[in-house]
Amino acid sequence: MKKLVTQLLSFGIVFALHAQSDLTVHSENGKLYLHHIVAAKENFYSIGRLYNISPKEIAPFNGITLTTGLEIGQDLKIPLQSGNFAQHGIAASDEVFVPLYHMVAQSEGLYRIGQNYNKLSVGTLKTWNNLNSESISNGQMLVIGFLKVKTHLSDLAAYGTKRIGGAVTQTPPPVVSHPAVQAEASPVVAVAAEQPPAKTTSVVVNTGQDNKTDGAGFFKDSYREQSASYNAFKSEMGAGAVFKSTSGWQDAKYYALMNNITPGTIVRITNTNNNRTIFAKVLGELPPGKENEGLLIRISNSGAAELRINDRDPQFSAQVAYARDVR
Repeated sequence: MKKLVTQLLSFGIVFALHAQSDLTVHSENGKLYLHHIVAAKENFYSIGRLYNISPKEIAPFNGITLTTGLEIGQDLKIPLQSGNFAQHGIAASDEVFVPLYHMVAQSEGLYRIGQNYNKLSVGTLKTWNNLNSESISNGQMLVIGFLKVKTHLSDLAAYGTKRIGGAVTQTPPPVVSHPAVQAEASPVVAVAAEQPPAKTTSVVVNTGQDNKTDGAGFFKDSYREQSASYNAFKSEMGAGAVFKSTSGWQDAKYYALMNNITPGTIVRITNTNNNRTIFAKVLGELPPGKENEGLLIRISNSGAAELRINDRDPQFSAQVAYARDVR
């Protein structure tokens, strides 16, 4: 076998990634915000149009400047202010209101939740969420306000309504994936030369769930929930590689690129050389190109660090497991 040589080649890579918006409202020091996972070619201005807010508000809210480059998989906080957050009114002709949510915590009641969101009345919360009583449960998603967006600028407008007042009848998921974005990534990518593509093997076991959760990562509990919800479990062996991202270093939110899998799926990735395991959310497909031929998966570099993968190695041996619905 010829000696493995690592080369740096200059070429464009087309990413088919889904940008993701978390429609669950979060709070920090009394300020409300959403989470947005950055996809290829997105910048402060395109993200600002998506949420109807100036980039000059987004950057400082995240402790960065407009000249700071955004990276695939980066987690941005999107501030909710008077210009893009509403709890009453009729939308202008070029606008709609997109429902935003609160995830009910243990022992929370409607009154306390309403007080935390501009003193909404219990009656309003019951109307918006079509509730017949004040009984709510841990983990339940409740509409607590609306994102005001421009219909011709934001993909989120598809989930919108023209008037605030009645029950929200069409409920989008708390995490919304936008259409794939075609873009050129960083022109310098490390690839392995003179190495045959790794073979990938897979097995599907219809056990209903996979509850193994040994490993690290923010998405560990989500993996267990998906395993319990779907009726099939798939495990694949193949070659893995790494992509650069700013996410995961502080909050352990690891991300992955993988073909033939629904964006948003949580996968369990094991480095078979040392049996270290992480849990990562799939953002989209592997970009086409020679550098990805034979790859099963690419993971963010923070996840690679947790797996103890040497940065100088272009590939590593990976086992990837996830749950899916085959009905």
